[in-house]
Amino acid sequence: MSADELKGFLATAVALAKEVGPAFKDGFWRKGQFANADDFAVEGKKGNAADCVTAVDCHIERVLFSRLRSIYPHHKFVGEETTAECGDAAITDDPTWIVDPVDGTNNFVHHHHFTGVSIGLAIDKQPVVGVVYLPILDELYTGIRGQGSFLNGQRLPLVGPLTTPTSLAQCMMVSEHGSSHDETMHSRMRSLTRLLLAKEHGGAGLESLRFAGAATSDMSLIAKGVAEVHWEIGLHAWDIAAASVIVTESGGAVFDGSGWWGLPEGEREPQPLNIWNRKIVSVRYIPDLPGQPGSGRELQIQLAKELLSVVEDIPCTPDGLH
Repeated sequence: MSADELKGFLATAVALAKEVGPAFKDGFWRKGQFANADDFAVEGKKGNAADCVTAVDCHIERVLFSRLRSIYPHHKFVGEETTAECGDAAITDDPTWIVDPVDGTNNFVHHHHFTGVSIGLAIDKQPVVGVVYLPILDELYTGIRGQGSFLNGQRLPLVGPLTTPTSLAQCMMVSEHGSSHDETMHSRMRSLTRLLLAKEHGGAGLESLRFAGAATSDMSLIAKGVAEVHWEIGLHAWDIAAASVIVTESGGAVFDGSGWWGLPEGEREPQPLNIWNRKIVSVRYIPDLPGQPGSGRELQIQLAKELLSVVEDIPCTPDGLH
C-alpha cells in the first residue's frame, strides 16, 4: 500500500471513531438512547461476569462494520463482539479491520475514564494503521506505519524520560490482571510479585505498577511517554492492533510477551510481536545515549529481556484461524 492509501484508511478510521463518539458518551453517562438501564443490558460473556458486554459495544461495532463494509467491500473484518470472540474468524493476508468498540468495558460500566474505541487495519497480518479514541478524556491517538503517531495532532511521545531507564527499577509499568479469574490468576500474581520484589529478595525491583483497566489505555500511556513498560497475557488482537502501531510509531517497541521462567538462558530473546498470539510487551521511546547510535533500541530490548526473565508464561489459544 502507498503512503497516500494508508492516509486514506486512517482518515476513514478517524471519521468513524468520531462518528460513534456521541453514542459512546451517551452510554458512558447513561443518557440518550442508553438512558434506560434495561436497554443498557450488561451481560457477562460465556458466564464470566468480569468480561462483560453492553448494548453500547454491540451498537458501536454494528455501526463501524456497516460503514467500513460499504466503503471497503472487499476487506475482511474482525471484531470483539463478532465471531472472532468464538475463535473461528479466518485470518488472511487481506486488508483486515480489527475493532474493539469499547475497550475497557468494565471501566465503561463503572464510569472510569480509561475506556475507548480501537480501530486497527492489518495487511499481511501486520497492523499498519491505528486509531484509539478515548472520548471521555477527549484523546484521539493515531498512527500509520512509517509515518509517525500523534495525540490530538501532536507528535508522540509528548515527553522524554527524565532519566534514561537501564533497568526495571527505574520504570513505571502498566499491566492488567486479566478477566479470567481462574487458576491462571495464581501465575499472574506470582509474576507481579517477582516484578515488585526488591532485587535482594529475588525480584526485579520494579519502581511502580499501575492498572489502567484497558490495554489500549495502557499502550497509549507508553506511546505518550508517561510509563516505561507494559506487559500483558491473555488479551486479544482487537485490544492491541491499533495501539501497537501508535506505540511503535512513537519510537517505542513491541515484543511477544511470553514468559521465560525456568527456560534455558540461551533461549531468552524477545520475539517480534504477533498480534494474534495474545501476549505483549511494550517499551516506551528511549533516546540514544550520547555518541552511541542505536543504544536506545538496545535499552528497549534490555528492559524487555529483564521483564520476561521474571514473569511466567500462560498458554493462550491464538485468535482466529490461520
